[in-house]
Amino acid sequence: MTERRIAVSEECVEPELLSSGGDAFKPRGQEARSRLPPEKPGLLTRLKMLLAGGLALLGAGLFIAGALLTSTVIGAIIGIPLMLAGALFFFLLLKLLASGSQNAFIFRRF
Repeated sequence: MTERRIAVSEECVEPELLSSGGDAFKPRGQEARSRLPPEKPGLLTRLKMLLAGGLALLGAGLFIAGALLTSTVIGAIIGIPLMLAGALFFFLLLKLLASGSQNAFIFRRF
């Protein structure tokens, strides 16, 4: 059996590069519109994403700072409210992300 691997010194051209890219590859009609890149999000969506990122960072920062402070008694007096504030910011983040959704999912109590 012969070895069919290409040696490093041999030059190789990919078959995709040989195509001239003629009319056969151009999308037409509805296909052309469906292949367009998606539109940029609107101003309100970008503000919502910015606010969500800020809430996530603030919530994580407060929660981690509060968790680190709880190692001492005096730190626990400051740390526990910080952890609660961080949890509140995470709650607000989830409320913000769920707002405006038409496909709201509700967990029913059992």
